[in-house]
Amino acid sequence: MAISENERYQISKKVTIVGMFVNTLLAVIKMLIGLIGRSPALFADGVHSLSDLLSDIMVLFAAKHANKGADHDHPYGHERIETLATVILSLFLIIVGALIAYHSLMDWYLGQLGLPGQATVYAAILSILANEGLYRYTMIAANKVNSDLLRANAWHSRSDMWSSVVVLIGLIGTMFGLLWMDAAAAVIVAFMIIKMGVKWGYKSLSELIDTGVDIETLHQIEKVIKGVDGVKHYHCLRTRKMAGQILLDVHILVDAFITASEGHYIGEHVRGALAHEISHIKDITVHIDVTEHPEQFVDPQRMPPSRQQIDLQLKTFLQQKMDKVFDLHQITYLIYYHHREITLYFLLNSNDQYGNLSAALQEFSIQGIHKTTIKIFTCE
Repeated sequence: MAISENERYQISKKVTIVGMFVNTLLAVIKMLIGLIGRSPALFADGVHSLSDLLSDIMVLFAAKHANKGADHDHPYGHERIETLATVILSLFLIIVGALIAYHSLMDWYLGQLGLPGQATVYAAILSILANEGLYRYTMIAANKVNSDLLRANAWHSRSDMWSSVVVLIGLIGTMFGLLWMDAAAAVIVAFMIIKMGVKWGYKSLSELIDTGVDIETLHQIEKVIKGVDGVKHYHCLRTRKMAGQILLDVHILVDAFITASEGHYIGEHVRGALAHEISHIKDITVHIDVTEHPEQFVDPQRMPPSRQQIDLQLKTFLQQKMDKVFDLHQITYLIYYHHREITLYFLLNSNDQYGNLSAALQEFSIQGIHKTTIKIFTCE
């Protein structure tokens, strides 16, 4: 069941507010106890939680503006705001991680490490339980609305949980006289923060430069297109993503001798099949080509004559041939374009009101074309 833009925003808003409350509480507790208890690792973990709080604020802002829907200036919607926010969040994570690592290593090098208080252990355990619960809660919502930004935020909580595990190990080590373990734990936490920032930053930057879907999804898309009856081949298949949703363009090649209506029917079948079989499709554009259509752009000056030009040539020819003025609206004919050839299918009334029109049409040849084929059908 599809989720509306408003429902998507409301779910993201609710999850984010819960995360803000938890992260505010954890940041205050860990930073205060880290300072009082002389634990740089716990203090760093508190900064990590503070970064979670700032990311929650960013998520709330992005969720509100990214789900406005399409408008005149943004016909594809505003989802890229969410992607951009994820990039900013990733850069923030990398900077925070680098600063934590730097200060921890400096304290270690300068010999400014001390024995942490017992309260730091309890704070680390509280952080582990709270962040794991927040991760699970946020990930459920992220999968429901298919939001990469919420997933990034969920994994931020999971990384905070693991960082608290590392801090707890470091704190236990210091209780046995290994003071360096607290600083080492702070450096490990910093590395985890940086790694997560790089991962989500790379993914979001790839989306901003319109990187296509992964190869597995691409093969699935190709399989669906090939499976539609009437599709002879396809080309110009292009994909890109916006906040986890896929935008897809494709040219399908159909038989040159079917009607435009039938070609449109096949195109709609392709659109429906893709929307049904491929997850998270936002928009699909299917262009109908005939089997002899080239992939490259065609010079308009080298295009064969249009119907209007053929009408003019045909009218002039019939006036000269039969010495009569013809109303071409009374003649039904179809045009089929081929490579260096045009075929005209005429449908004439059996009681030919123009006399021997059928015989005259057989002599008609379109100027500027290598070959003109005339086929005539009569009806009552």
